[in-house]
Amino acid sequence: MTPPKKLKFKTPAKINLGLHIHKKRDDGFHELETLFQMVAWFDEVEVEEAQENVELFCDTPGIPNDETNLVVKAARLLQNRFPGKCGGVKIKLKKNIPSGAGLGGGSGNAAGVLLALNLLWSLKIPRDDLISMASELGSDVPFFLMSPCAIGAGKGEILQPIESPVSFYILMIYPGFPIATPWVYGNLKLKLTKGENNISILKNFILRSEFAQLGAALYNDLEPVVFKRYPEILRIKNELLNSGAGGALLSGSGSTVFGIFDNPEIAKKALARFTGGKHRVCLAKSITRFSEFFPEEMISAF
Repeated sequence: MTPPKKLKFKTPAKINLGLHIHKKRDDGFHELETLFQMVAWFDEVEVEEAQENVELFCDTPGIPNDETNLVVKAARLLQNRFPGKCGGVKIKLKKNIPSGAGLGGGSGNAAGVLLALNLLWSLKIPRDDLISMASELGSDVPFFLMSPCAIGAGKGEILQPIESPVSFYILMIYPGFPIATPWVYGNLKLKLTKGENNISILKNFILRSEFAQLGAALYNDLEPVVFKRYPEILRIKNELLNSGAGGALLSGSGSTVFGIFDNPEIAKKALARFTGGKHRVCLAKSITRFSEFFPEEMISAF
């Protein structure tokens, strides 16, 4: 089969249904355990073969288009790993997912570009190898090639896919400003995080489709740090709960807060409550299959 010259696809956001920080590692990162879930809030990506250069064009001001962008890093990683087999590429990125929001938008973009270029450049990298390469770009990037729902350990890159039969609605509220992940972890007091935080409990609720129990068990060890500095984010969480969410949580290191709903009508009423203000809001469903955003030709190249 002749590889395509151009591919268009979407890349999703993610939320963390649970995030437990165990300890600080010798490499400066933190040992953690988390439960990732992909969400149908999408960026739009187009990759097209070019002569030599890696060029990134993004519609959102403030998003870098140089070597600091994970998308450019992904293309460069393949070029450096497979010299002579890779050409150039022109990448167009339409951002819908806020940056610095705890939603993994940039990580998802990078994962999608790795997969697309694997097909476009006929590299035929096995899926496990591609996921391993993704971990060199960032700890969240491998997840977007693994499974729509997965447990992450280590820095988040050691993944265990989870079958996720439970489908629910997620209302995401971005307060209009990013939070720097290094600042959050730098201000984390590990003694505050000790408790009965158990990712396996959340996993079992998902496997058994027990939505009410899932909502009640959501937790994030980074919330105390963020809420102390940004009380507005705590107010958003409380308003989501008051709007009928089955559970609400800060996603990752923030700044987005999400609420989960199993009733679409209650979710839509909550959306209306937040719409029209200063926050960016998105109501979306949890993702259960890669086919919801990757075209078949990309999935078959996995």
